[in-house]
Amino acid sequence: MNLDDLARVHDDDLSGEPAGQASGAGAQTLLASIMSEPPGRGDRPRATWLRGPVPWLASAASVAATVLVVTMVTAPGEQRPAPPPAASPGAQPSARHMLLAAATAVTAATKAPVSGAYWRTTTTWGMDAISPDRGYVIRRLFSKDQWLARRPGAQSWWITQSLGAKPLTPEDQAAWRKAGSPTRWKYPVDMTGYVGVNSSEVLRAEAEEKVASRLRGGWKGSGGSLGKGPLTWDEIRRIPSGERELRAYLEQRLTTQAKGGSGQDSRRPEPALQEACTQIVFGLPVSPAVRASAYRILATMPELKSLGRVKDPLGRMGEAFGYRVAPGSGRENAYEAVRVIDPTTGLPLAQWWTTTVELSGGRTAKTTSFTAYQQTGWTDAEPSLPAKRD
Repeated sequence: MNLDDLARVHDDDLSGEPAGQASGAGAQTLLASIMSEPPGRGDRPRATWLRGPVPWLASAASVAATVLVVTMVTAPGEQRPAPPPAASPGAQPSARHMLLAAATAVTAATKAPVSGAYWRTTTTWGMDAISPDRGYVIRRLFSKDQWLARRPGAQSWWITQSLGAKPLTPEDQAAWRKAGSPTRWKYPVDMTGYVGVNSSEVLRAEAEEKVASRLRGGWKGSGGSLGKGPLTWDEIRRIPSGERELRAYLEQRLTTQAKGGSGQDSRRPEPALQEACTQIVFGLPVSPAVRASAYRILATMPELKSLGRVKDPLGRMGEAFGYRVAPGSGRENAYEAVRVIDPTTGLPLAQWWTTTVELSGGRTAKTTSFTAYQQTGWTDAEPSLPAKRD
């Protein structure tokens, strides 16, 4: 299964049809092919469970695993943009072509229950930090298991764990050994020029125990965030599924947040709209119709570029798109943002942000902050809470 197949269904067979229904011979053939494709075929995982090797992660700690199903429901009446030009054989598809194909995959490839007791998202995330002596880069790894309770009054949880830290590259390892091979790093109060750490923070090489945190404040009773604020479950259910309606809804929400001083820049609406659509695609428990419309809005944004097939931080292959942000608005350095999706399902694999930093001795290095999605979906299971809780 490839992006050209998915895009052809979107262009030739699905125009004007209810989302998520196999209509037309091409769509039915593709859907049958998707549903019969074996899980281990090629490099593209089909299951909602998205697993892969993490460098040195197995020796640090194991990430919890419970089989989930992703929520997908159908919704009619979606507006679809004009079909993209077909990619030539062997050519890398454009970001527009890729995103429209992902919209088709989201509505065509998933058959699952529509709800459960919790919306659960399990991720591994990493953050690179400059060592206190500015001599090398340290990669920190964490796990996060988020359980958002749908029932009013039920408790939602974040279960987090530091999986340890170590020098990132062979060059960093050499500088670390020269510094005495420390296993703890204490940072100063003045953090000017540092990245990936907080003032006076202490990093530890060893993994730490899991901690369960109760969601409080605006996060209590929330099903996720959109823009700069949390959403209630009722608000999530009311998110419109049509592309034009979704765009209008997001623009109004972002404008309201900007006027309320929540950090959005009303003079530059496109970046905020792009980020909101990415939040929908990568995090919210919405229907396939809403997720597909968010992809279609992203497909209209010319600054997004296709990066082709890439390997994510967990070693899984996916289709990537991204953009570059120049220095400014308080940012000293430019950075690159990359998002990776599974093209057979349209579901997220990972996203990361990379920038260049200066180290001692005139050396420069790349630092990355990433999130890799291992499972996302509804479950009726209860969280297994560790002994340590806040």
